[in-house]
Amino acid sequence: MLLVASLLWGALASPDTGLNEVQLGKGQSCPVPRWIEHGQVEHLARYRCDPYYQLRSRGDGLYQCSQQHVWVNEAAGEVLPICEPVCGKPKNPARQVQRIIGGMMAAKDSFPWQGRLLSRHNHTAGATLISDQWLLTTGRNLYLGHSENSTLEEIAPTLRLFLGRETPAGAVERIVLHPEFPGAVDLALLKLKHKVPVGEAVMPICLAQQDYAKVGRVGFVSGWGWNVLLEHPKHLKYVLLPVADSSSCQAYYQAHPWQPLVNNHTFCVGLSELHESTCLGDAGSAFAIHDPEDDTWYAAGILSFDRSCLAAKYGVYVRVLSVLDWIKETMAAH
Repeated sequence: MLLVASLLWGALASPDTGLNEVQLGKGQSCPVPRWIEHGQVEHLARYRCDPYYQLRSRGDGLYQCSQQHVWVNEAAGEVLPICEPVCGKPKNPARQVQRIIGGMMAAKDSFPWQGRLLSRHNHTAGATLISDQWLLTTGRNLYLGHSENSTLEEIAPTLRLFLGRETPAGAVERIVLHPEFPGAVDLALLKLKHKVPVGEAVMPICLAQQDYAKVGRVGFVSGWGWNVLLEHPKHLKYVLLPVADSSSCQAYYQAHPWQPLVNNHTFCVGLSELHESTCLGDAGSAFAIHDPEDDTWYAAGILSFDRSCLAAKYGVYVRVLSVLDWIKETMAAH
């Protein structure tokens, strides 16, 4: 006979406590199961994650009390599983039938990864949530209101971040600039001092694991950049934009007074069918692609050059796939 005791250990231990270190208090567990003649009782504990989180483990989350009175999983041993935030699964995803200069107002919780970054003197920029503690933005966004000689330690306390329904994300603990900034890659990682709870309104976007930035592919860009009145909107807006030919984009800017970074780490995006575009304050936002195969949203790029505002033909984005290893290594190291 097998008796399964499914225990909710999350309420009994801190995230840093091992299963074998948990001491149950009086009244916090079922009575010791009774033995039966010619049979045995196995004690099992199964881990489950809260909504909007998923279990990551070498095993299946099921732990058994061994003969040595130690909780073990067949594959993971004594190592506990981790509940990671779900990414790229908005409750109310944007649709292509809807249509940031002149863009459509985003529906509630359509872009839960969109952050609004305020720097010194209330300069507005975009940021993209990629985990419950890390965001991507551009390196140039961080220096808005600061001199180029300012240190990252000086800049970090001046940053204010808002997520979801304009909820403060808390203090920025660490800034990590891409090692090729500012010459080749306009990108930075922001680590929050505390993790943010993930749900309908706040959810990271998944990082692209393949090259979604194919010419003609349409992506969604949300943001708080200037609208047609050259002012920041009161509500989050978004626009659908097509990936453009990189060689045409490069040739265009070679003859243009503006010189954004256009190289192997970037891709270009054109105007919408209604001649809409991004504008000042949108940089740091994601070029979001919906993959119908797994019904998941991925960040294919991060907007770097947001000064087009219909005055230039192309927006320029840092290609996420090009910097994916750096992102993963940086997050793991800090």
